[in-house]
Amino acid sequence: MDPTQSGFAHGFGIFETIKLSSGRLCFWEAHRQRLVRSADALGLQFDVSEATLLAAVRELVQADGLSDGTVKVSLLRDGAGSRCYVYSRPSMAATGNARLLLNNEVLLNEHSLLVGHKTHNYMENMLLLESARAEGFTDVIRLNAAGQLTETSVGNVFFIQGDTLYTPALATGILPGVVRSVVIEAAQLLDIEVVEGAFTSSLLQVMDAAFVTNSLVGIQAVDTVAVDGVARNVDSATNSMVLDLKEALVAVEVDGAIDIG
Repeated sequence: MDPTQSGFAHGFGIFETIKLSSGRLCFWEAHRQRLVRSADALGLQFDVSEATLLAAVRELVQADGLSDGTVKVSLLRDGAGSRCYVYSRPSMAATGNARLLLNNEVLLNEHSLLVGHKTHNYMENMLLLESARAEGFTDVIRLNAAGQLTETSVGNVFFIQGDTLYTPALATGILPGVVRSVVIEAAQLLDIEVVEGAFTSSLLQVMDAAFVTNSLVGIQAVDTVAVDGVARNVDSATNSMVLDLKEALVAVEVDGAIDIG
């Protein structure tokens, strides 16, 4: 790409990160639809057919000899139009439980024009992720400008208190995660009460368990949450609701995957 073009010079682009498991693309249609919605909302031309896109993914995966890994699709502004890129990387699935650090200094702007879109303006996310890992945590939990819990730097977050599942609402400025949506639907099918709302950091002090979600880790249980320098341990990995949702997610992931082998 020409570095003078907006896709390179300004990070004017969107992307999707898709799990490749045993030669199958997980939640392909949900990722594609989100890409289409964001392209339309942000004025990015996207005239690549689904068949052409899948053919490019198939060629890439076969050329790289991948069965398990990560497929990424990026759409970047290029002159008056746009350019679509398909590329891959080895699997980087997280191991172990998550350790989260509340970050109440770098606030997420819930009124940003980019809210709800997975854009190439991702440098702040990466800096937050690196800062958390430098302190011995796996990620941060972010607050928005209204002081409400939102998401981690690379995923959505859920909290359990009693028999109820809580997660920040889309209006708080979070990304509408693909796995987030699947988890909410699975919880409802399991007759679990789901509350999407605006929550303060006080929820972190009273919750029984928590987990984070994204397309690569699926559901990752949280065992530590640190607030204002004080770490609190939670036994999320053995929580019955977490285990039930993990099982449900695996089943849906398998049923909804597209074979590109």
